[in-house]
Amino acid sequence: MEEQFDSEKQRVELVSKAENMLNEENAVFHDVEEFEQVAEYFLEDLQLEQTLAIANKGLDQYPNSPSLLMIVCECDFLKGNKTKALRTMKNIVEVHPYNVDYLLEYANLNARSGKSIEAIEIYERALKFELEDKESVLMDIVFECQRIQDFQKALDYLHLAIEISPENEMILFEMGISYGELNLEKEAIKFFKKYLDYNPYSYVAWFNLGSMYAKLGKNKKAVFAYDYSIVTNKHFPASYYGKANAYIQLTEYKKAIKVLNSTFVLEQPHSFVYCMIGECHEKLEDYSKALTFYEKSIELDNEFADAWMGIGVVKDLTNKSQDAVKYMEKGIEKDPSNSEFWYLYAELLSKLGLSDDAKLAFSKVTELDPNNTDAWLDYSNLLFENKLVNEATSIIEKGLKENNNNEDLRYRLVAYLLQKGDIENAKKNLKLALKENYEAHKQLLEFYPDINKLNEILELINKHK
Repeated sequence: MEEQFDSEKQRVELVSKAENMLNEENAVFHDVEEFEQVAEYFLEDLQLEQTLAIANKGLDQYPNSPSLLMIVCECDFLKGNKTKALRTMKNIVEVHPYNVDYLLEYANLNARSGKSIEAIEIYERALKFELEDKESVLMDIVFECQRIQDFQKALDYLHLAIEISPENEMILFEMGISYGELNLEKEAIKFFKKYLDYNPYSYVAWFNLGSMYAKLGKNKKAVFAYDYSIVTNKHFPASYYGKANAYIQLTEYKKAIKVLNSTFVLEQPHSFVYCMIGECHEKLEDYSKALTFYEKSIELDNEFADAWMGIGVVKDLTNKSQDAVKYMEKGIEKDPSNSEFWYLYAELLSKLGLSDDAKLAFSKVTELDPNNTDAWLDYSNLLFENKLVNEATSIIEKGLKENNNNEDLRYRLVAYLLQKGDIENAKKNLKLALKENYEAHKQLLEFYPDINKLNEILELINKHK
């Protein structure tokens, strides 16, 4: 109660002092600190007009006060006049070039304005001074570098920061992110293993190590690292999720389910966790349980696209393909840029004989993921089966432009050219395909068995044996 009284008493005094300041018509001088105190009080409450009135009144008496100018600068910024605020702050820095606090405030203002490149340059100027909290400035630079996708520079500064504060968990997390974004998994593994030699109980380092192994497909090693992360901090859910995902990649679905279930004592279930459990049951062909968990996922988050798609897949697997369509369409509606969703949808439509819709879906897959050679093959095959050989050929040629020298696409092009009777072009492309991968010609024989009737093609194949 006493603290509450003091706070209320102070508030009344500040308001009273503000009213007196604003009502004074004569040149009554107050200490600059009084103006600052009252202005900052109103600024904390976001009463910008009162703040500006007090600050400007103070500037009448102390026109060169940087602290009052900075308060005006902040008001301008909050009112949306960022250009004016930055200009004011720049002037303050130019007048006080050796005040690192003003320099950092100028950098922060640039960062808040979305001017990351300018902010980084100013932060780097500040690093030349003696800083009480150099680590904090380094991390400010890191965040701005990440914002503009300069992860290499971010990583360079993270290495400087970890030298200052070797046990800082946030720095380690950000290192994992930057290494991952740069696809420097091998370098990251080398760093975190060396780090763990000196800090063996760092759950973040073990977690990052597991994540890097997982990205390289070394899932057994990932499980090992995640286990150590859990041992050193059993209350960190991300390690459990990482371990479960590694088990899924190893097709050890029952183990993955067990790990995911153990997270429910750590935090409230997430929609993605229910969805992962649903996927595991789907892989185990326990479709009833899979549907249950996918539905639980949607109950928690109706916008979670993966769960809608999961239901669609299970419906298709349980011979309810017509029902599957609407669930897949719902998944695509929630995540329209997911090429995998479009691929599953295209295959389903093709299976149902909805060729025109399937063509549109396959076209979307190749647009979103032009390096998906299976999609190009399936798309062209749909056209070929509908006796649209010219269109099928055109699609494969487009696929080859996106995936130069892909033997699967090249051999398929040979088959279509032979079907069209374009023997010369077929032979030219067959030579290229045989040169790339001779053994893969067997797929040509499987797709176009009539090749056994074409002696000049068989001779060409034997010649390259």
